[in-house]
Amino acid sequence: MRSDKRILDENADYAWLASPEAARWLGEFVDSDESVLRQLDRLRKELSSERARLIVDQLALRKKAETKFGALANRMFFSDLALQQATDLWIARYKAARLDDNTVAVDYCCGIGGDLIAMAERGPVVGWDRSAGLVRIAQANLQAVKCRDTAKVCIGDVEQQTPVKEATWHLDPDRRVDGRRSTQVQWHSPGPEVVDRWRSSCPNGILKLAPGARVPEHWQKEAELEWISRVRECKQLVVWFGDHATAVGQRRATVLIKPEQEQAEWTPHSFVGTPDQIPPIAHRIARYVYDVNPAVRAAGLAGDLAIEQGLTAMSAGVSYLTSDQSIDHPLLACFEVVEHLPFRIGPLSKYLRAQGIGRLEIKKLGVEITPEQLRGKLKLRGSGSAAILITKFGTSEIAILAKRCKPE
Repeated sequence: MRSDKRILDENADYAWLASPEAARWLGEFVDSDESVLRQLDRLRKELSSERARLIVDQLALRKKAETKFGALANRMFFSDLALQQATDLWIARYKAARLDDNTVAVDYCCGIGGDLIAMAERGPVVGWDRSAGLVRIAQANLQAVKCRDTAKVCIGDVEQQTPVKEATWHLDPDRRVDGRRSTQVQWHSPGPEVVDRWRSSCPNGILKLAPGARVPEHWQKEAELEWISRVRECKQLVVWFGDHATAVGQRRATVLIKPEQEQAEWTPHSFVGTPDQIPPIAHRIARYVYDVNPAVRAAGLAGDLAIEQGLTAMSAGVSYLTSDQSIDHPLLACFEVVEHLPFRIGPLSKYLRAQGIGRLEIKKLGVEITPEQLRGKLKLRGSGSAAILITKFGTSEIAILAKRCKPE
């Protein structure tokens, strides 16, 4: 448990970071390529050691945050742990787009304001967090992105709050138990009992969870579960309650596709289906092999998608899919097979050297070796490039040399 003094110190730290004085230094060093030590030396000539450190740390966090917030990161404020936990801007905007513009939203455990900002861009929203420091950061971030007119942030014990019936609530619970992340929803704070209490008075809600979270059975029946991926990584599981559940009792896998123009919105593509469907097993490796998007796999929808697209599985359980037809689908990565051979390091290394392949995209599914381990053992050389998929066909481990049909 942190002391009250430490909480007050953090609040004062972020208040100063959001001040015009700190803005001057954050702006001056934004494009600096100097080392951290050199930056600290320069800053300490004008600032205290503590404030110099705050500036340097914040610059590093802003750089790190560009993958989540793009150009907005250079105007925002972060703490390390809260940045790790924050919803990225593009997923937050996708989620906010499913809300009605006229509905008041309440964002519980708002943290630094990832989801809060996206909901504020849409319409009125109130954020809540029990951390004075995080509330200060969220307020500064709303100011930085010019959303203060539609949002406010309050400090308080989230578990003691009750959303009004007409509102939509969003909750990102603390998933850490004794400092370690947990996928057990009953250990989250607030936990399932608080969520169900809120649902009884305000049925329209959105719950953000880790992709591997174990969702209570009654939520699976009464809500819509959606797994969302971006840049080939499944980022979060969202449980949609009440009017927001457009596919009650089903699962949705969604991928956000990067736009060609820098400022355009990422385009969502979804597949809704029934989990754990079993596709037909392939009798041979066909001309094309498909890897399903991580959101599809996390949702347990690989079988249902395979059946819909007329694909067969290369083995039972988690597997690549195959077909003689070339299918362009946003939730499938297509590879054209060049050759396949038993997976043995020596013969595979010899084959790749004979083909002059020195640049190799390595993917694997259902086998123990990691791409990094395999790359080190293959001793690649040559100017050619290819993709290789290490997997099982039936019960045998194989290596499939292939060409990616469409860039990621």
